Amino acid sequence: MSVIDTPLVSVIVITYNGARYVTETLESVKAQTWRNIELIVSDDCSTDQTVQICSEWLRENKDRFLVTRLITVAQNTGIPSNCNRGLWASSGEWIKTIAGDDVLMAGCIADNLAYARRSGASFIASDVLEIDENGVLIRDKVVNEGLNFFAGLPSAKKQMKTYVRWPAFLNTPTFFCRKEVMEKVGYCDEDFRIYEDMTMVIRAMEKGFKLHYMKKPTVAYRVHANATSRSPTMNSFREKEALLVFRKYRSCHLSLLNPFDLSVYYENWLRFKYKGINGRKGDSLLRKLSLYYWYMRLIGIRSY
Repeated sequence: MSVIDTPLVSVIVITYNGARYVTETLESVKAQTWRNIELIVSDDCSTDQTVQICSEWLRENKDRFLVTRLITVAQNTGIPSNCNRGLWASSGEWIKTIAGDDVLMAGCIADNLAYARRSGASFIASDVLEIDENGVLIRDKVVNEGLNFFAGLPSAKKQMKTYVRWPAFLNTPTFFCRKEVMEKVGYCDEDFRIYEDMTMVIRAMEKGFKLHYMKKPTVAYRVHANATSRSPTMNSFREKEALLVFRKYRSCHLSLLNPFDLSVYYENWLRFKYKGINGRKGDSLLRKLSLYYWYMRLIGIRSY
């Protein structure tokens, strides 16, 4: 088969203190039905046995892959920087990033490439399954109303406008894209330590890359208390970064003269600035004063 028929796919495993789960992640990459894979592990100064486990596993399984590489650093730099080190080191035509605690379905790469051939897509999301900390299946059918809604929008421009108003979770662990997408958006924004996905999605849509949706599970997403996205100890920092993302990437696409955009400003004021009265915020009730809230409900979006 030609190079066009069998493109090289760079799988980038992003790790930080993932010793408990990373072997399962690596084994899921090894089990891919697609054979032409470059495997890169990028670690963000783990303090457990993650690096040792990855180093030994890569040495034992190097013959399965075209290239293997382990990237380490001397100090923790945050998720966007860790992603970038893996992305910069990659040489594949397509990119698949995966957190070191999630699991790829065996057909993940082959299914994405087949979908890309049919649709002409360069930026793809798909469905997830949910597993617990022990790898036990929690949900085998996870309906993402936001992703369904975004995928139905006709252009990247309309997706981008909707996303800056409502940055819904778009099954980020399933993202699969051509490397040119990352090159054109300028990779992940290292001004942030947590939010690598939201800023990339906005810039990809700004560049005209429409997010396509393949309705097939490709990733088992692990739900556990120590995940950065769920850890209560990270809540305050997550909110501070979310406000910075709003200021740097979202607000520039919003107009105070547009009633919907003005509503979004109001909703974000409630989220980031409103302190409440006598310790009571009541923001879930106050949010119902937003015109955009009622518009989304009117068109059937119940999760907004």
